[in-house]
Amino acid sequence: MESEQDKVSISGSPRKLIKRAKTWEISDSETEEESPSAEKDEAKAAPVPRRHQTSLHQGPDAYQSSKAEPSAEVLTSMLPVPPPGSTTPSPNKRTRRRKNPEELEADRIRAEERRKEKEAKKQENERRRNQEKEEMKKRKESAMALKLLRPDQCGKYMTVQLDAGLLQDAGCEDLLESLRLSGYNHSIQPHLVPYSVTWKREMPGDWTCVEGLELCEGEEDVMLILVEPKDFLTSVHCHVQAPVPSSNIETPGSVFGFSKKYPDKKITLVILGLRDFRRCQRLSRKMERHSLEAKARRDPEDGWVTWRQIDEALVFLQLYYNTEVLNLDTWKQLGHHVCAVTKSVAQRPFRLHWEAQSHSFCTSVGSWRGWGPRGSLTGLPLVWRRQIQQLNRVSPAMAAAITEAYPSPQLLMQAYAACNTEKERLSLLSDLRVPRNTGATEEGDDPDDYVGSKQGDDQAGGRARRIGPDLSRRIYMLMTAPNPELVMDLNS
Repeated sequence: MESEQDKVSISGSPRKLIKRAKTWEISDSETEEESPSAEKDEAKAAPVPRRHQTSLHQGPDAYQSSKAEPSAEVLTSMLPVPPPGSTTPSPNKRTRRRKNPEELEADRIRAEERRKEKEAKKQENERRRNQEKEEMKKRKESAMALKLLRPDQCGKYMTVQLDAGLLQDAGCEDLLESLRLSGYNHSIQPHLVPYSVTWKREMPGDWTCVEGLELCEGEEDVMLILVEPKDFLTSVHCHVQAPVPSSNIETPGSVFGFSKKYPDKKITLVILGLRDFRRCQRLSRKMERHSLEAKARRDPEDGWVTWRQIDEALVFLQLYYNTEVLNLDTWKQLGHHVCAVTKSVAQRPFRLHWEAQSHSFCTSVGSWRGWGPRGSLTGLPLVWRRQIQQLNRVSPAMAAAITEAYPSPQLLMQAYAACNTEKERLSLLSDLRVPRNTGATEEGDDPDDYVGSKQGDDQAGGRARRIGPDLSRRIYMLMTAPNPELVMDLNS
């Protein structure tokens, strides 16, 4: 009966089957522990899809087989659906708050300021780089320009201008030959001042003036004027006859007035053959003494002047007119003098520029580059030792002991200032020990000092000795005495 009822129920509607399945009794094979879980799983299970409900009409066997081996789609559809996830954001993820217009405007202003600062910094760096390039270019041009004025190059740009009147004398060939041998350029052209020599500087077209260098291109301010001995003696005689010699009184035809006519020139008067002319004049005066006819015709004021009057006129020219007078005997001497003046005028801008620099002096003969760090006894230390050695009875060993204790004059002056009394200053160097001579030169010592060093140290008998109070007193007086005529050596 039960089986028939089951068949009827199975063949019935699916809804009745589902309802009846819920009223099934638990079989003996299932334990009591499994029943609550089974009911719970059935309650959570989703309703059977419609496509699987047709299998229930095929009988209990088919139902049992489908229940035993469900498909993957059935199992997937029967899984519980998890609840929807919460919308709470993760704590690690920050949400960006929208800025108000005021904050956006402030950010825009700050970005604009940063952009302007970056642009200004870029322009400043560009300006500094351009400035460095300009300075480097200027230094390079100054170095190249200064190279043109070096002593071995400056003579190429000087031109000696000779007046055409000098060619009237046959001795002018010696002057031209001296200029050719020296390698100086010269030109012959008429001048406003007859028998004059001037100098002109002509720099190349790409010349650039060196900073701090006063260079005047064109004609220099030096003029040399050749004066005949007779004209010079006549001017001296007029100067002697003047009641009150003064620079304001001008004598017609006098050679003393060139400095007033050309105030921007430094004038030098050159007199050729003054001694020979004076000798001939003296012989003519002796011959006139024996001629009565000549005595009658001789003018008491014949222009004769003495050497004493000539010397007074030379001093007057030097003091009032700033004019020098040079007495030469031959044209060859004049040529040598013109070459020397040309060299001096050519090197004058370079010398002035070099003297304006720091440490422009140089104690080495034949070198103009100054001293470098080539040893302990070169340059100023060597000068300091030799300055002390110039005193009487001072050997190189004694000078070396003083310079080793006080390597510079400034340190010695500081030591004098630290003394409290005059007695301490006078005896400051007296206890310095002078080492005996070892017979070998030290590295960097002055080689010229060892001849005198052996002689001075032989007197000591090979024993160490002191500087002594006498030399200490003399050095103190040398460093501090204001009187240049003071006698420091009492034994002299």
